[in-house]
Amino acid sequence: MSDNLTLIVTLVSVIHIAVMAVMIWIRVRKTEGDGIPVPAPRVTPCALCGEPATDWSYDGLDPNEQRDSHTGKVWSADVTRYRPVCAAH
Repeated sequence: MSDNLTLIVTLVSVIHIAVMAVMIWIRVRKTEGDGIPVPAPRVTPCALCGEPATDWSYDGLDPNEQRDSHTGKVWSADVTRYRPVCAAH
């Protein structure tokens, strides 16, 4: 009985120490709010006007374009046939 109790106390102590170490690491790690320089997100310009792009648009030039049977819209399996466009385009 004493051996089992010793094992339980040891395991609980190890778990507590591990949790405390994780909590300390979370508390002291450096974040963006600490003034660490974070690279700005890359902004892709619209292919038509140069404004920040929000979506991708099919250019309609693929000789092997596909047609969606439900919507009737054409699309391409070739990702190079798509260009970045802004919300206005």
